[in-house]
Amino acid sequence: MQAGLKARKPARDGLRLYTAPPMFESVSLGGFYRGTGGRSAFLMLSGPSLKQVDLSLLDARGIVTMAVNNAWSVRRPTLWTCVDDPGRFIDVGWKDPGILKFVPTCMWDKRLKVMNPDGTLRNSAFKVHQMPGVLFFRRSDHFDHERFLTGDTVSWGNDAKNPDSLGITGKRSVMLVALRLLHHLGFSTVYLLGCDFKMDAERKYAFDEHRAQNAIRHNNVLYDSLSRRFEALRPHFEKHRFRVVNCSPGSALEVFEKMAFEDAVKAAASECGKPIRTDGWYEPNPKTSAPPQEAAR
Repeated sequence: MQAGLKARKPARDGLRLYTAPPMFESVSLGGFYRGTGGRSAFLMLSGPSLKQVDLSLLDARGIVTMAVNNAWSVRRPTLWTCVDDPGRFIDVGWKDPGILKFVPTCMWDKRLKVMNPDGTLRNSAFKVHQMPGVLFFRRSDHFDHERFLTGDTVSWGNDAKNPDSLGITGKRSVMLVALRLLHHLGFSTVYLLGCDFKMDAERKYAFDEHRAQNAIRHNNVLYDSLSRRFEALRPHFEKHRFRVVNCSPGSALEVFEKMAFEDAVKAAASECGKPIRTDGWYEPNPKTSAPPQEAAR
């Protein structure tokens, strides 16, 4: 599949997505969610603060959510994406047809994992391309802060040997992928949840998971590099009218404007939040019956 994708000419309208086999059809969802006045989405990352807000507010009409990695275990999202091996992510989410999943093309034939009763993992009988609601994107190992939202690939950072446009090597993240995809889909505002940008032995994720000390240290170094990248991306985002708002309580990411979660929900749900009246849609503009004349006395 990869060879066939590389042989394709770059799409004129930028990023292309691909369906699962046997067809591997190229599709464009550019602006798919765009609407008058712009549309917003909530990006649920994996920081512990994700559970500090009332996520039931996201049930309001007009709200779209995207989750990354195992954040879909905290709340079922509308959209989801990953960049690491599919076997790291809970199989229940993969099997859920109500979640539209965006996965790197290099993962299409990877086997999923399932958990045994004793907590050990074993290979699943299924692979990624056999799951419902999956679209594939081409992943890029080069980050350029002046071209991040354009082109026909999705950057998740840089490889470990070559510096990016800011001189940073390595430091790859699914958060970069999620933002790129949400912009491509037509969302003009993204509200960040669970974007703590700090990790320690007591506060690792919004879900139960072990992390060794070196992994915690690696994540904190990654957050510092991502902060530098986001600072450089701000003019690029403004140029493309792409707004990122941090609604994560206690977040250490200071680059983006901040907003209370409840205020973000009100803003995102305002278009579809008006009271609904059902009568008159099947028979519009019904004629009202004239009141009966008073009987002659």
